[in-house]
Amino acid sequence: MAAHKPVEWVQAVINRFDEQLPVKASSQSTHTKVSTEHNKECLINISKYKFSLVISGLTNILKNVNNMRIFGEAAEKNLYLSQLIILDTLEKCLAGQQKDCMRLDETMLVKQLLPEICHFIHTYREGNQHAAELRASASGVLFSLSCNNFNAVFSRISTRLQELTVCSEDTVDVHDIELIQYINVDCAKLKRLLQETVFKFKALKKPAQLSVINSLEKAFWNWVENYPDEFTMLYQRPQTDMADCAEKLFDLVDSFAESAKRKAAVWPLQIILLILCPDITQDITQDISREAVEESKVNKKLFLENLRKALAGHGGSKQLTESAAIASVKLCKASTYINWEDHSVIFLLVQSIVMDLKALLFNPAKPFSRGAGSQSADVDLMIDCFVSCFRINPHNNQHFKVCLASSSPPTFHFVLVNSLHRIITNSPLDWWPKIDAVYSYSGELRTMFAETLSRVMQGCSAHAPLRMTPSLTFKEKMTSLKFKEKTTDLDTRSYKYLLLAIVKLIHADPKLMLHNPGKQGQEIQSSTAELITGLVQLVPQASMGEIAQEAMEALLVLHQPETIELWNPDAPIETFWDISSQVLFFICKKLIGHQMINSTEILKWLREILICRNKFLLRNKESATLGSGIPICRQAQTKLEVCLYMFLWSPDMEAVLVAMSCFRHLCEEADIRCGVDEVPVQTILPNYNTFIEFASVSNMMSTGRTALQKRVMALLRRIEHPTAGNTEAWEDTHAKWEHATKLILNHPKTKIEDGQEWINMTGFLCALGGVCLQQRSVPGLATYSPPMGPLSERKGSMISMGSSEGNVETPLSKFLDRLLSLMVCSHEKGLQIRTNVKDLVGLELSPALYPMLFNKLKNSISRFFDAQGPVPINDTNTQFVEQTIAIMKNLLDNHTEGSSEHLGQASIETMMLNLVRYVRILGNMVHAIQIKTKLCQLVEVMMERRDDLSFCQEMKFRNKMVEYLTDWVMGTSNQAADDDVKCLTRDLDQASMEAVVSLLAGLPLQPEEGDGVELMEAKSQLFLKYFTLFMNLLNDCSEVEDDGQQVGGRKRGMSRRLASLRHCTVLAMSNLLNANVDSGLMHSIGLGYHKDLQTRATFMEVLTKILQQGTEFDTLAETVLADRFERLVELVTMMGDQGELPIAMALANVVPCSQWDELARVLVTLFDSRHLLYQLLWNMFSKEVELADSMQTLFRGNSLASKIMTFCFKVYGATYLQKLLEPLLRGVITAPEWQLISFEVDPTRLEATESLEDNQRNLLQITNRFFLAIINSSCEFPPQLRSVCHCLFQVVSQRFPQNSIGAVGSAMFLRFINPAIVSPYEAGILDKKPPPRIERGLKLMSKILQSIANHVLFTKEEHMRPFNDFVKNNFDAARRFFLDIASDCPASDSVNHSLSFISDGNVLALHRLLWNNQEKIGQYLSSNRDHKAVGRRPFDKMATLLAYLGPPEHKPVADTHWSSLNLTSSKFEEFMTRHQVHEKEEFKALKTLNIFYQAGTSKNGNPVFYYITRR
Repeated sequence: MAAHKPVEWVQAVINRFDEQLPVKASSQSTHTKVSTEHNKECLINISKYKFSLVISGLTNILKNVNNMRIFGEAAEKNLYLSQLIILDTLEKCLAGQQKDCMRLDETMLVKQLLPEICHFIHTYREGNQHAAELRASASGVLFSLSCNNFNAVFSRISTRLQELTVCSEDTVDVHDIELIQYINVDCAKLKRLLQETVFKFKALKKPAQLSVINSLEKAFWNWVENYPDEFTMLYQRPQTDMADCAEKLFDLVDSFAESAKRKAAVWPLQIILLILCPDITQDITQDISREAVEESKVNKKLFLENLRKALAGHGGSKQLTESAAIASVKLCKASTYINWEDHSVIFLLVQSIVMDLKALLFNPAKPFSRGAGSQSADVDLMIDCFVSCFRINPHNNQHFKVCLASSSPPTFHFVLVNSLHRIITNSPLDWWPKIDAVYSYSGELRTMFAETLSRVMQGCSAHAPLRMTPSLTFKEKMTSLKFKEKTTDLDTRSYKYLLLAIVKLIHADPKLMLHNPGKQGQEIQSSTAELITGLVQLVPQASMGEIAQEAMEALLVLHQPETIELWNPDAPIETFWDISSQVLFFICKKLIGHQMINSTEILKWLREILICRNKFLLRNKESATLGSGIPICRQAQTKLEVCLYMFLWSPDMEAVLVAMSCFRHLCEEADIRCGVDEVPVQTILPNYNTFIEFASVSNMMSTGRTALQKRVMALLRRIEHPTAGNTEAWEDTHAKWEHATKLILNHPKTKIEDGQEWINMTGFLCALGGVCLQQRSVPGLATYSPPMGPLSERKGSMISMGSSEGNVETPLSKFLDRLLSLMVCSHEKGLQIRTNVKDLVGLELSPALYPMLFNKLKNSISRFFDAQGPVPINDTNTQFVEQTIAIMKNLLDNHTEGSSEHLGQASIETMMLNLVRYVRILGNMVHAIQIKTKLCQLVEVMMERRDDLSFCQEMKFRNKMVEYLTDWVMGTSNQAADDDVKCLTRDLDQASMEAVVSLLAGLPLQPEEGDGVELMEAKSQLFLKYFTLFMNLLNDCSEVEDDGQQVGGRKRGMSRRLASLRHCTVLAMSNLLNANVDSGLMHSIGLGYHKDLQTRATFMEVLTKILQQGTEFDTLAETVLADRFERLVELVTMMGDQGELPIAMALANVVPCSQWDELARVLVTLFDSRHLLYQLLWNMFSKEVELADSMQTLFRGNSLASKIMTFCFKVYGATYLQKLLEPLLRGVITAPEWQLISFEVDPTRLEATESLEDNQRNLLQITNRFFLAIINSSCEFPPQLRSVCHCLFQVVSQRFPQNSIGAVGSAMFLRFINPAIVSPYEAGILDKKPPPRIERGLKLMSKILQSIANHVLFTKEEHMRPFNDFVKNNFDAARRFFLDIASDCPASDSVNHSLSFISDGNVLALHRLLWNNQEKIGQYLSSNRDHKAVGRRPFDKMATLLAYLGPPEHKPVADTHWSSLNLTSSKFEEFMTRHQVHEKEEFKALKTLNIFYQAGTSKNGNPVFYYITRR
């Protein structure tokens, strides 16, 4: 468009600009501000090409806006803002006008734009806060306009001058003459103005003459300041025509000034006119010494003399003295624009007056003042004087000291500071001295800042406004007027102005305040700290907006990298960390605490500070971390995190985005700091990755508020690591949320904006809660980690944590309780609150809080069922149930990242059953049917997420659910008259059946226990019940379908529903039959031969489905029981990828210790038969080693691992012990030489005839014989036991590497060899007990052997000490033996598995142990941290198998003889092992035939074998 129709396009842009002005647009947000700025830039760019179009468009807009009628304060402010925007745009367009660009159409200018601009300049109302700004802006437009269109403006002035020569005295309107003050004047233009004035001056009316005099002086300064080079040239090459004009005007004005009053009015112009005539000035100044002066110059000379007199105070009138002061200052100021090298005579003139001038203006005893109305003019005069004197001679600093003195009036301080500011900011000429000439005064300036600051802060705290408001409201204006009478308040105001000036000065040149020559590093640091902390205190002062804004700017300048270096040049980086951290800490604390009105602006500024900090750190990359370890640095980082987190729930979208973008700078800082020490960034910012994501999302300017909050919450849920920052942010927000919740509940009329903040806070607490939960239960990490994972972590699992008994009153727990109570809040905003809570908990809650939520919901709903008698049904309870269903459905439906990990940590069975129980009794009202339908949908979703959830007794639970939900299926038994209710019940049928389908998938039916009916029979009846129900439902569907064929239209939807219901029912039947072929096929097969065709067809459909599903019909085989037991053994011995044994270890953890002997037998037998004994031992020993406090306690107690070890030694070591010990023992008992010998070495037990030394020798001799036999038997040592020892050695080495082999020796002697030596008869090695004397010897011998194995000497028993030498000498031999038997593990295939013959007793015992502990195993597995690694499948399979097998056969308790024998009978195994039958060929051949199986035992406890003849 721009190319083809430029005019239309430009017009479109102008219209858009117009529409978005504040006065036209209703609401002002950051977004509209940005687009207004954008429009403005756009117009300025276009004006370079389509100048006239843009200017005329803007002129029209300005006209229209000026003519608008406005009512109310807000509208007035918008009008003023709009005018400022238009004027500013005009000025920039005009300023950018190219020189060669077509001149603006004169008529347009003169008739349209100029009058509008003049309107602002002329209608300057005193006291209107906006008028001054508008006037300044309009004069800027006029200035730009006059650059290229001088003639238009000049003609207006000229015309007015002409009019003023002929008008009457009363109607003098000098407004247009005042335009002279604002226009752009160069040398030529100034000449034209002077010539015009000379031409008309005499004829003008008096007010016009005064106005011209005043305006021309201003025009002169416009020229000098904008074209200083032209003025300087004037003194190098004088221009006669300029001088002529000036001289003529001087004479005219001089003759006009008859009275003192008129003199005072014209002197400032006269001095300037003199300056414009360099030659005349030179003559006069040189001629002052000579008397003769040309006549034409007499008046000039006289003027100068009068001026000097008046300045010295001899002029006779105060008015003249003041005028002389003004004229002198103008002279000094003009002289600074002349180059020294021109040695101009004007400097002599200046020198002759400057001393008097300073004495007049800078006299603390009698400050210069022209009365109350002209205070600011006085100050400006003093500043001009100060700056000019500095430029004339920077080293003459008398007046400097006067102004610095703390005793001087505040005005002097104000002048000093503002003069310095001007010296810094305004220095276009080369010969003007720079500010560094006064750096030496930085100390005094800092003191002035500190004192002024403390005065202002005291003044503020004396009567600070209660609520910080953005602008002074009317009431506050009144109060501030009242205070005016008090001097203190006036002082505070003047101090505020001074403070503002000082802060601006710091902003202009921070080096001025940081200059510290010759001081110590520590001193420099503390002075910088004082300066910066002073500025920081000003930032949150909303009541002093301008000062706060300047303080922020000053701090930004101070944070520029090159300036930070000056904070303390001796130790820049350490100082940076210290001071900058204090800045962050203070600001963030304020931002968190007050929720300041301009907090978003402060946050943006904080972002700039963070950017500067990182720039500085990058410059000093190599040593960026020097001194960053100080506490304030950590505290600042924490506070900053808290602050950014808390802005994330701000209702102001911009604030949220700014906070998110700040996270990037935190990450950059961490990158730099960690780069130095080469550590991962997570050491400083544990949540680095999420922070980076926050930063990248912060560019989503275009999203809506809700979408942004959703994104924020999703990211908050991803924060994994608890830090001081996020915990504190959560707790602070929680406190604010509690407060806000009370407010909303107590004041229902609260505005919805506050509601938005409350919603954001709730979401924030839900999403970030998980991290805080984690923070409370960080488990102690064990140093050593066997393949199973340290127990400490398993124990500190979420189950105990999330349980309601543990830590009841954590803030998190309180928060969730409060949320649940809001789910049923019944106040007029109740619905809104309930909906929000439901959505936020269901969709935004951190998955880590699921277990806690589940438990709280479970407990709340359980309370309905606590009391005896009927369940209380009331609206509140029903509402709670309905909300719970909605939350649970959302929660399970919504696959939040990380949800599957936490869903299974608390069981939801009880809650679900109670929900169903409650909903069952609600009756059949419309609402009740809707709730039932929702509940069915929840059950379906629950089964979809079955793998992530944990069930303690899944089969029992699902059976119960099927029983309840099938009750709700009405079919056509529902005779509701109302069509709507009919529709609802159809929906319920559909939902119930869909839920039942999901529940029945792979579900073995499990009848209630204890009906006295045989298991298969009970299952069969249950199957029949459901199958019949489903068949009836199918019949209903087909009947209704038949009816439906007659009726058209309205029934079509119904028939679609029926088709869907029929499909569900067929699926349900298939699932039911599929999982229960054994008990169900007999009932259902008859349907294939049913007389009704429809029924037969349905049965074929079901049969087809189950065949497609791959139903295992082998459950009908005779061997089904054996197969299932076989699968049970497989499950228990199943091994995970990491070598873990989930089910076996779970069983080991939950079986009560009274049954450990049996469990040890069962596990060793089963695992060995599967060639997995080593894995079992590894897992068991690892657990034991992990729990042991030290080496000394290993395998000493009666733990399951000890029992397993003992059982292994007993079963696999029997033959070896027999071979090893029987000959030795028989030798000792039968050999004649040992018959009378005693081994007693305890002096207290010696008989009189015995000799202690002999006995000791005997004991040593026999011990040595036994010891040698043992250590030389390593080649005979059974391979299975080698495997046990090797495993033990490996496991212990991981935790106690220094003496792991010792553990093997200790355990082997303690659990294996010594028991057999001490009690050979009981161990089955000897046929009868040895005599007591020898028994005593064996016992003492075992002590010595155990000491050798333990690698310790005797210390406690005195009588054993003599054997210490023997013990010590055999340490090494024993150690070699232990290493020999433990160091290499035989391959599992080469080991003979003597137990490959598993007796049924062990399998039945396994079944019983699993059945009785099934629930505990489920809980253990889901709370275990390996839960995710292993998954749910093993446990599910186990539960299904157990459900098929049913409860174990209960043996009568009275028959203890049987059961005890059955439990411990292992004689057969031992017999088979001892004679190594399994090695023999006949045994192997027999085994392959499968013609024997063994079950039970005879009365004597021997195994009973059955011979299967038909094989």
